[in-house]
Amino acid sequence: MLHLICLLCLVDISDAVMDLTMTSNGAISAQHFRLSCISGERDIDGIQLSITKDNSIVRRADSPQFKVQRPQTKEVVATNFTGFEHSGIFYCHSKRGSDQPGSITLINNYSKSNFKPVRVTLTASKGDEVKLIMDVVETERRDITWKFNGNYHYMTPIADVQNHKAILDLIKVDKSHTGIYSVSYVGDSALYSTWIRLIVRECPKNKWGSDCDKDCPECLNGGVCHDKDGDCVCPPGFMGMRCETACREGMFGRNCQESCKSENGCQGLSFCLTDPYGCSCASGWHGDHCRKPCLEGMYGADCLLSCNCENKGKCNRFSGCQCPTGWRGQYCEKSDRAPEILDMASNVEGNLNSSHKITCSATGHPLPSHLSIELRKLESTVLKASHTTMDSKKSTAHFEIPRLSAEHNGLWECRVSTDGGQDTFKFTLTVKEPPYPTNAPKLLSRSSKKLVVKPVETFMGDGPIISTKLLYKPVDTKDSWSSIIVYDSDQITLPNLKPSTRYHVHVQLARPGDGGEGPLGPEAIMETDCPGPSSPRNVQADTLSISAVRLHWQPPEDPNGGIVKYSIEYQPVGQSSFHPWVDTDDGNKTTKDVTSLNGSTLYQFRVRAFSKVPGEWSKFVQARTHGDRFSNYIPTTQQVGRPMAEDHQLLWAVVGSVAVTCVTILLALLILFYIRKSVLKRKRTFTYQSGSGEETILQFNSGTLTLTRRPKPSSEPLTYPILEWEDIKFEDVIGEGNFGQVIKAMVKKDGIKMSAAIKMLKEFASENDHRDFAGELEVLCKLGQHPNIINLIGACENRGYLYIAIEYAPYGNLLDFLRKSRVLETDPAFAKEHGTASTLTSQQLLQFAADVATGMHYLSDKQFIHRDLAARNVLVGDNLVAKIADFGLSRGEEVYVKKTMGRLPVRWMAIESLNYSVYTTKSDVWSFGVLLWEIVSLGGTPYCGMTCAELYEKLPQGYRMEQPRNCDDEVYELMRQCWRDRPYERPPFSQISVQLNRMQEARKAYVNMALFENFTYAGIDATAEEA
Repeated sequence: MLHLICLLCLVDISDAVMDLTMTSNGAISAQHFRLSCISGERDIDGIQLSITKDNSIVRRADSPQFKVQRPQTKEVVATNFTGFEHSGIFYCHSKRGSDQPGSITLINNYSKSNFKPVRVTLTASKGDEVKLIMDVVETERRDITWKFNGNYHYMTPIADVQNHKAILDLIKVDKSHTGIYSVSYVGDSALYSTWIRLIVRECPKNKWGSDCDKDCPECLNGGVCHDKDGDCVCPPGFMGMRCETACREGMFGRNCQESCKSENGCQGLSFCLTDPYGCSCASGWHGDHCRKPCLEGMYGADCLLSCNCENKGKCNRFSGCQCPTGWRGQYCEKSDRAPEILDMASNVEGNLNSSHKITCSATGHPLPSHLSIELRKLESTVLKASHTTMDSKKSTAHFEIPRLSAEHNGLWECRVSTDGGQDTFKFTLTVKEPPYPTNAPKLLSRSSKKLVVKPVETFMGDGPIISTKLLYKPVDTKDSWSSIIVYDSDQITLPNLKPSTRYHVHVQLARPGDGGEGPLGPEAIMETDCPGPSSPRNVQADTLSISAVRLHWQPPEDPNGGIVKYSIEYQPVGQSSFHPWVDTDDGNKTTKDVTSLNGSTLYQFRVRAFSKVPGEWSKFVQARTHGDRFSNYIPTTQQVGRPMAEDHQLLWAVVGSVAVTCVTILLALLILFYIRKSVLKRKRTFTYQSGSGEETILQFNSGTLTLTRRPKPSSEPLTYPILEWEDIKFEDVIGEGNFGQVIKAMVKKDGIKMSAAIKMLKEFASENDHRDFAGELEVLCKLGQHPNIINLIGACENRGYLYIAIEYAPYGNLLDFLRKSRVLETDPAFAKEHGTASTLTSQQLLQFAADVATGMHYLSDKQFIHRDLAARNVLVGDNLVAKIADFGLSRGEEVYVKKTMGRLPVRWMAIESLNYSVYTTKSDVWSFGVLLWEIVSLGGTPYCGMTCAELYEKLPQGYRMEQPRNCDDEVYELMRQCWRDRPYERPPFSQISVQLNRMQEARKAYVNMALFENFTYAGIDATAEEA
């Protein structure tokens, strides 16, 4: 008989998974069979325990007669079984009040069944492939029936049974596969079935959480990661956050507090724990009835684990490796080492009356446990950790001070004590008082619908002030408070107010950190102005000429006083930066000519009236000015008193002049056609050095690029989409370098007109430039189409020169686009009014990075190395889609070793590229990290202020760019991963893309664009970027 004792003074390590155990003595006869259900919770009051038998999967007409008793408050026992009552499926239930109930399932198969399961329970993860295996004890010439939860599932023909094993294969299991599977010969009663239970975790292997996006801890010694809360469910005989600690022989429970009090310890007992663990023998035992000790070298529950002890450790079948002095770890592979506190700040700030959290991380062997890390205020308070997280390298204790007071000011220390020694770290905790204004806010100006307020002049408490919040609502109303938060306290505009209305206005200041908001300052009463005129009616715009449009309208329905003038605002449609306007001479005029406009341009206009205050704008109306071409000019016919003869002479003179002109033009066209025909017969040929050191001859002719490599004469014609010279209409130069130009053009391809960017080399370009240019065409042809790369439209060879047409990106390159968004430099008034440092949002900046990562994933899948990934080589297309461009240095090889001299993008290059001229996709990952830094810094120069020589020296020593102040830790950690010394440790682009897209979905401001105190942009050094 099993008697249980409770070991006192043991610490409850985790309360997330219910400490509930069900045991069976596995007796063959019903009268000796015994079940026990034990709660290991420290507070047992109010817990209801029960044992029941399933009657839904195996239905019986008669009710069970076994007795359930509760000899102790924490245990119920089922005994006095008769007949076949002890065979079947049993449940242990635990319930306390409104808490979530706990349940355990135990299977006891009939001892004389024709089948025997290899394991009574089996645990799998979502997506696994599972084999349910039954040993065939008695072979008969009948097929075998598999049932799932009592219903028919599958038939195994007897001919398929091999080696006396019946196997059921389950592919890509999920939660719906969890349940009871039974097997029997066709025609046998369900009472003679053999059962096996499959438990499927709701997450893939090593993942947990409601979204299965969290990594499981490393559960040791056969522990199983819980898919809901991430705790390790430890097998009987082990305990700890990761099941790293073995119980003494014969002990079990979450904290090893229960005991098998018999001469043979836990021999002969089956243990079932909460899902997803299932059932097993106790540690050190295995076999049908858990009576066989482990074989030499094996240990743990069901003896499934191998010791594999190192450093002269000895295998114990109950606990695993027993390590000699100086060694520890699961396999005695770790030497003892004194603890060491990691990366803790020496000065910590918190806000008065707020809840404050502090973490202290330490490493060592053994790893510090939950109670071995504590915070002490010298000579007074001692804080215990609320919880501790552990991984394979360190332990992190989390402390919380519920309410900071002035008494918490002073010197503190984190103290870590383990068997390996002790370490302390002293730090200063400063309690700051949140700021609050000493004066009421001041009214600077007002209109009918807005108030401009100076929020604060002086304040009490501690700075710095990171935000100012204005709260306002109308006087004598029960309306809720409205609020505006800004990050520059010079002045704040309260918009969309009611005319002629008095408002309560308060100011609330905030400093950094949780609880940094101070109390409300003194109140001010402010009143809006009387309303202005309503909007003018029936506004219309009529085009007068190439440069003038006439506006006319009807007066407002509600003038709200005498109208003194009208104001017309206008601008080209699509332009958003500059808004010119003109005024009428007085308030009686309802027409106005707007002059000095551009020809052939679509404009939009709106009008508003002025009384004492400006009125409401009308809706926009549009009009297009006339073009400046002759086709748009319609002459008027007038009768002039001139003799008929003069008219005939003039007519013949005009006809003769036109005829001569036409003949001249025709001759010129014929000469040009002849010249072009002779030129087209020529080819342009030159050589360049390939990555392998071979010379390559490039020939352009009739839409093919032919490469001939020496010394092995062979040709590899590469076909490109051809464009006819006549189908390209050049417009404006949009980019120019030392050796090439990019020109915007309109091209026609397959009968469709589209905008394109035409790349061409200048006449004096070097052969290296020709090499890179032709190589870019080769790369574009081989890459194909993708939304996040600049795609090839076609190419044209004219007079021996190559022209490449690529997608036109209307917003230019990403570097310039980022720098133009620095609104504090381009439009300080806008920046201060909206409290932002950029016209771009955090979501848009992250989307640029995600687009580039997706494009680079595509390139790496194609085994292309870009070699010059930087913001200047990324273009911004329609809908602000980032597209990778400039493939002049790209190579279609997994590893490329540069053997030629040329310009190098040093500030974007990986360590191995700088030192050994070796390029791989992993060196592109390094460059992506620098590009991500450029995005976060809005186009800053990497390593600004450092020379290339300093980079060659400091990068191998571990120097990396600092974290931008507006950058979230998770984004900076991604940069650091990209800049790891060893290329194989850098993440692949597929992982980077997934991580950035996950950040996008989180809707969190990973890049803070709000203005904060002493905000400055990252430096720009145009001369350094050329190196």
